[in-house]
Amino acid sequence: MKSYLKSLAGSLALLAAFVLGACSDPPPLGAEGESLVMSADNIPGTRRIRKPLEWEAGKPGGAWYDTYPDDPKSYNPFSNLDGSHLTVTGFMLDYLFDYDTDRREWSGRIVESFEIVADEKNDAMELRCRLRDNIYWSDGVQMTADDMVFWYDEICGDRDIYPLGYQGQFVNMDDGSRERILMKKTGRLSFTYVFPRVVQNPCLMVNAGSMVPRHIWEPAKKKGKEAVMDLWNLDTPPEELVGNGAFLLERYVPGERLIFKKNPRYWMRDQAGGSLPYIDRIVLTRTPDPNAELLKFQKGEVESYGLRGKDIATLLPESEKNGYSIWNGGPSGSYNLLLFNQNPAKISAAKHAWFTNPDFRKAISCLVDRQAIVNLVLNGLGTPLYHIISESNYFYNPGLASPCAYDPAQAKAYLQKAGFTWSAAGACLDAAGNPVAFDIMTGSQDTIVSDYLNIIIQDMQELGIKAVLQIVDPNVFSDKLLNTYEWDCTLMGFGFPIFPEQWYNVWLSNGNRHYWFPKQESPAQDWEKRIDSLYRELVHTYDEAKVRRLYDEFQEILIGNMLIIPLVRTYTFMAVYHRWANINWDVRHTIGDDYIKVFLK
Repeated sequence: MKSYLKSLAGSLALLAAFVLGACSDPPPLGAEGESLVMSADNIPGTRRIRKPLEWEAGKPGGAWYDTYPDDPKSYNPFSNLDGSHLTVTGFMLDYLFDYDTDRREWSGRIVESFEIVADEKNDAMELRCRLRDNIYWSDGVQMTADDMVFWYDEICGDRDIYPLGYQGQFVNMDDGSRERILMKKTGRLSFTYVFPRVVQNPCLMVNAGSMVPRHIWEPAKKKGKEAVMDLWNLDTPPEELVGNGAFLLERYVPGERLIFKKNPRYWMRDQAGGSLPYIDRIVLTRTPDPNAELLKFQKGEVESYGLRGKDIATLLPESEKNGYSIWNGGPSGSYNLLLFNQNPAKISAAKHAWFTNPDFRKAISCLVDRQAIVNLVLNGLGTPLYHIISESNYFYNPGLASPCAYDPAQAKAYLQKAGFTWSAAGACLDAAGNPVAFDIMTGSQDTIVSDYLNIIIQDMQELGIKAVLQIVDPNVFSDKLLNTYEWDCTLMGFGFPIFPEQWYNVWLSNGNRHYWFPKQESPAQDWEKRIDSLYRELVHTYDEAKVRRLYDEFQEILIGNMLIIPLVRTYTFMAVYHRWANINWDVRHTIGDDYIKVFLK
């Protein structure tokens, strides 16, 4: 197993030499081939964001060229649960509030002002909002409180439509019932969320970016659910996609490109009063292969490129000569993990017994050589991960780390505890004599993900577990996860939550993205029942010390049951050509504030 680490020495040394820009001998490697190159936090030749953020007043014009991985299946934000619509609607539909991750505070976006009124004595709360008076839909109709109430009640709040945001409209009460957060119009541009009880973070609970224009969607709603689901499908002409965001869809060529144009009615202005965004167009070319994306960047066909670990040694030495900067964004805000299917209706009884056993999952975690993945796949630009919460979370507790690091002997002990034995040929067998074998599914075509999985599969073979790599089409991957639930194990990406109460649709047992067993009528496992209870208590707790205690227990349960097997956390890098100003990018800040403030120098 360890022999392949030593073969990595040459490539790591080459990377270190490029990074250091020196002619001296490469830095040494550890006894097992581990790289001793400098930390990715401090790589000479890379740029870091400056805070507080500063934005230059720019000039209009120009087009931003970039890539996208997969075609949207629809433009409809309510029928498209896999999120592919965001490739389009993320540009054309603005959202209510902004959260400053540096200051840890909320501000209005299309909401000009808001006020939280809490009556703790009577356990009641209101969030009073007023829209900006210069928010117009792209067809010239002003956005008003009528749009908000229609969207909230008739679309997002329709149980038959059941969009992702539906569950977020409800608050759990002490008696176990669920009561809906109501919205009422209080003026032409003002509206109020009325909470049935006090909540910890009202702006988080109601923040959304899927608001749609009433004058477009109401006629469809009157015809019923199917008409709503069919609206804004891929046959819809771009000019009929009415939004309030910074950019509008101008043209879509399936399998080839998406072209967006500046929304001339966008509300945001720069410090000099000039209209935003500065750029006229965003042109995205479908490029599912990261290697092809890299080549496009090297040819100057796209403006930016998100680097993989192995790309640093390729791009950094040529950055100044070729006129681009490499921004060091810090540790990633997401991570890759392994997850086992626990849905009894979709897997065999034998697999269900394995996958629901915490000791089996702990054993698998102990068979994953995370450092090998970092060294081999990420060129050292990553770190093994044993947490499910990042340090950017206010309630992050560094002491709550999984003990299940790479340790084949401990893995064997966990398996023996769970009743597994081994045949004379070394195959791992369950108590009924079934050989332990399953598929690991991924929808990623990226060879890096395949490299991850091949290392993991090799690790599992050490104890006679047969895992088979299953690469499926991204559409099939989404369908299996969200609809058919027919899969064994998957490698997928999760983001780190910023707030304790985020991801209700993942953590709650009845959540539609409770991937391992979604939409349960009642919790299947005792620990799931406790997670449900903790989540609901977190949402309604103000006392910071109590929140910390509850959140610690929340993490301890998830980690102790090894529900999610975290793998590695990568460092993030973005290459951008020098011709652009106002980039200000890192892991928590998008390029130019969602391309709104970038401009050609």
